Amino acid sequence: MTDQASERPAPRDGEHPDTRPARQPPGATGLAPDAEGLYRLLLSRSDATAAQLAADSGRSVDHVRGVLAHLVEEGFAVMVADARFRAVGPDAVLGGRIASQLGEVLGEYEALRELLEIHRAGPGPGGAAGTWEVVTGAVAIRSRLRQLKAGAERSLATFVRPPMVLPVPEDELHQDLQARGVCHRILFDRSVLDIDPYADYLRHALGSGDEIRFAKRLPLKLLIVDARTVFMEEPGEGRPRAIVTGNRSVAELAATLFEQLWAAGIPAATASTAGVRIAEDDAVLLGLLIAGLTDQSIASKLGIGLRTVQRRVRELMDLADVDTRIQLGWHAAKNGWVP
Repeated sequence: MTDQASERPAPRDGEHPDTRPARQPPGATGLAPDAEGLYRLLLSRSDATAAQLAADSGRSVDHVRGVLAHLVEEGFAVMVADARFRAVGPDAVLGGRIASQLGEVLGEYEALRELLEIHRAGPGPGGAAGTWEVVTGAVAIRSRLRQLKAGAERSLATFVRPPMVLPVPEDELHQDLQARGVCHRILFDRSVLDIDPYADYLRHALGSGDEIRFAKRLPLKLLIVDARTVFMEEPGEGRPRAIVTGNRSVAELAATLFEQLWAAGIPAATASTAGVRIAEDDAVLLGLLIAGLTDQSIASKLGIGLRTVQRRVRELMDLADVDTRIQLGWHAAKNGWVP
């Protein structure tokens, strides 16, 4: 059996084996959990010494010095004096990395959003918190969203998912945006199809002339104005809160996320089954289903077995690429599957 101690790398000059940072699996930032924890702690203050961070983290000073050296080496921190360190903003250090890997690691996006909030809430150097605006409460969010939309010059890109705080869009504002040539793309989380109170909003969107698509799941609520201003939900319980920022790295990251999910979405008017016709007996079955009949009632009216009804409904859901019967009803109506 191989001696485990012999597999460990030799300590660096002047480094005691017990003070070296433990090797752990990397977290969402690419840092080991211990290093990420110290980075989060450093983000919450303007700058700090190794001794101060050691006292707050419960680690030895030598251990913290080793972790800080690693953070500096990886670009997550800078030394601002002989013994003082400052965190590099997460938008600068993580933005490019995450954007390039976004298709594989949406979890890193969540890490960025959380770290940005720590950075915004902390004192930070040079008043960095002034580049962020926090909006709290449904009424304030509606008002701020309207202001942002009204000021759009070229484009709007929106993620819509429950719970929604938006009323049905104002026709006058919408017509003004279209008259000015503002392109509005709206990506709906498909779960809105299952919630009756959102039907008016959805019908208005489908008839508005905007570009509409449906995604299986959206990670957050989001509005991007002219590819330079981002309005996004802030997770948590209690009153709804949102963050508005013009930070370039965040705007680029949000645009990358939107484009990726938009490309994977199903267009409302030209869904993946556009042009696909279903058999007449399936259309009759769908009509009875949409009318609210139970599977047993449908089976009795069509003279077929209950399991046959359930199998054909499942096949139609697979054809439409939907997850629920309510979504199947929306899809059928939109694509002319029922009279």
